[in-house]
Amino acid sequence: MASLGTFGAARREVEEVAGTAEPTTFDFCGETFTVQGRIPAMLMLQIGAASTGRVEETEGLVALWEAMRVSLTIPERQQADGETVPADPAAFQRLYRLAVAQAVDLDELMRLAMALFEAQAGRPTERQPDSPDGLPSTSTSSSASSSVHPALQGMTPVAAVLGG
Repeated sequence: MASLGTFGAARREVEEVAGTAEPTTFDFCGETFTVQGRIPAMLMLQIGAASTGRVEETEGLVALWEAMRVSLTIPERQQADGETVPADPAAFQRLYRLAVAQAVDLDELMRLAMALFEAQAGRPTERQPDSPDGLPSTSTSSSASSSVHPALQGMTPVAAVLGG
């Protein structure tokens, strides 16, 4: 049997040199938040799949939720003495409480999740012009359905980005 290689062995670590990296921040309901963690590439793929209708809308929403949670949670880390400091989800919990208390609508939460995605992916997603039926332009082989949330519809399909 032929081996395809080893994958996932070199986990990407966030490199921060004290005093040189400027933190990414955003305001939400009048409070400022600092991005703490990186969205795993697999979540980015799931978000892209949801934008093209290749996975159920609920899977896309779960990926957006998880992207926000990961972005705002201070990751588990090792101190110089070798002791492990557990992950700290306080900022995500604060955002959650604000969103519920202020009745922030789904579109605004999705805009935030997409901004986090764009910042970490290194490029903005492009919103496609609205079509009469609200669906994105896709190839004839696409399985996008009209049940896809409008915020997911506006994402540029991965095939369009890779195709030029």
